[in-house]
Amino acid sequence: MKKKSSKQIIVRVTTISLIANIILAILKAVVGFIFFNISVLSDSVHSVADVLTSMLVIVAVVISNPKPDKKHNYGHERFESLILLLFSFVLVGVGGFLVYQGIDGIISPSSADVHFMLIAVTVLAIVVKEAIFWFAMHFAKKLDSDIMKADAWHSRFDGLSSVAVLIGLVVSIFIGTNLAEGIAVVIVSLFIFKLAVETFIKAIGQLTDKSADAEVIEKIKAISIGIDGVLGVDEMRTRQFGNVIFVDISIAVDGQMSVSDSHDIAQVVHDTLESHKELKIKHCTVHINPFRNSD
Repeated sequence: MKKKSSKQIIVRVTTISLIANIILAILKAVVGFIFFNISVLSDSVHSVADVLTSMLVIVAVVISNPKPDKKHNYGHERFESLILLLFSFVLVGVGGFLVYQGIDGIISPSSADVHFMLIAVTVLAIVVKEAIFWFAMHFAKKLDSDIMKADAWHSRFDGLSSVAVLIGLVVSIFIGTNLAEGIAVVIVSLFIFKLAVETFIKAIGQLTDKSADAEVIEKIKAISIGIDGVLGVDEMRTRQFGNVIFVDISIAVDGQMSVSDSHDIAQVVHDTLESHKELKIKHCTVHINPFRNSD
């Protein structure tokens, strides 16, 4: 059987999450409408946002999947960064909507007539959303996909908003209003805003050629210096390109060495660095300098 690519895995996992979110959104909307419960209806809107973000992930993967072409010589990975940026805006919108609903419930708490079905669909949503989170996060970590991790966390926050709704429903049975629910929803929205900011910063970093992490840079240097014939690393520049990095490195070799031999060393450096999949190097350019002893 042919091994599935990381892109295919992401699409399959996200599609499963998408279908689950569609079912949950419909269930919440129907039950919330039947019993006219604003909190459950609001929670269904959050699930709709989850549907949209899952669709964005699939679109990002499909668009960024094609190989480099004449118009995009470096590939299409930055489409993932653009979708990640758009994803952060969606999170801000969801957070803002929940804040509005929560504050409205705090300022003007309404009486609550809690039906068993409202609690049942909310509990179901919590269980399913937590399952989606762990399922998606397992593959997100395995594939080291930033956009998939963000989508998984959004699923968890959707689950947390359902927890807030559940707390509000249960407390409402005793106090008769949705005041507690409003407070819980506002707290959840703050976590959503935090995720939105982190996602925005990551996307902007990828779109503005942010360099690789210091740990990755040091590892690249160590690997390069450890190659036979490399006497030092004179200069190195890295830039993030979507979820991968480009490396431009200048190595020092024996100045008396022939052009052919120095080229062979550069080729070994190039091939060795790109073979380390954990570094996520899409392309490495190696320059050769004659070694100059600082002494």
